Amino acid sequence: MQKITLTTLLTCILLNSCATHTKKELPIVPEIKYALSGGAGHYDYAPSFIIDEYGIIYGYLCENREPFKIVDYIYLYKGIPTKDGYVWQPGVEVLAPSAHGWDDCHICDPDVREFKTRWKGQEYNYIMTYLGVDQWDCCHNQIGLAVSPTIEGPWTKYDGNPIIPYEGRDKWGTGQSTTIVKNDSTIVLYYHSTTQNGPFARREIVLNDLDNIRIGAEEKIPHLAPNSYPMYSDDSIYMVSEIRDDNYNGLIPTWVGNVCQVASMPIDADMTSEENPWTELGRITENMSGFPRNHNPGFLTDTKGYLPSEEKLVVFFTPAVTGEDWLWSYDLYSATFNLKKDKR
Repeated sequence: MQKITLTTLLTCILLNSCATHTKKELPIVPEIKYALSGGAGHYDYAPSFIIDEYGIIYGYLCENREPFKIVDYIYLYKGIPTKDGYVWQPGVEVLAPSAHGWDDCHICDPDVREFKTRWKGQEYNYIMTYLGVDQWDCCHNQIGLAVSPTIEGPWTKYDGNPIIPYEGRDKWGTGQSTTIVKNDSTIVLYYHSTTQNGPFARREIVLNDLDNIRIGAEEKIPHLAPNSYPMYSDDSIYMVSEIRDDNYNGLIPTWVGNVCQVASMPIDADMTSEENPWTELGRITENMSGFPRNHNPGFLTDTKGYLPSEEKLVVFFTPAVTGEDWLWSYDLYSATFNLKKDKR
């Protein structure tokens, strides 16, 4: 899920590590394509894109409402499959910062999953975790929850937010969450954290009854960069991470990486082990995208956070130019990795 809150004051952001130190094999070279844009004066990043049984893609992401004004909202772009590829409907705002409270500056980093839950006697079929922040310096980020009866909304914020709070006001906090549906009662929540278990952590949460949420202990996930996005399959766990390589330059934006790294591990391996279980499958680099920044990646998953096709995996990400126009170059691209070539 990906995903740095956009303001000009980003001093509290924990910079990504230069690499995630995964084992390397022959890389899969992705096919990269332009996907969508909010138009002139808008930025798009932090994708949570899910595909349903009919091939329709529901793309949740962060975008500004007013041209050239930096305030983060959550938008939905709907992709319709055609014989010539996907046609994207115009984006629709689905969630806004609150008038006051823990998320009254920006909200971003949405992650949407099909998951049945009850709250105050009502049933809901979809959940969204998202980042909220109440300081314009972008410290004190926290994770909240919204629910909806349908995949397109309407979305209602949970009144017990934030579900993953952060006490300190001088550090980045918790956010950039991604959810995997474990079973009918429980999700696994992965997120960036500046607690002692950071920069990347997870919790199991019993969430099928919002009047009785049970949040498990925070677990540290080593070897990964802060802005990482997991996806499960029957036999593997995939991770795409925003990192910096040796070609990184010091031009703005310096708070996002230049490489998106895709790695995998066996489903039964211990992700929390100090022994690195990850094997790198491929990367998205400047030579591939044409841009010096490639950041805030997220997988295209099914509605519960799993790999939709055993033949390929798709990453949505945001490239950017460097220099004073960096923000207004934030459009969304896709990178398709052919997994059939990974049968080595």
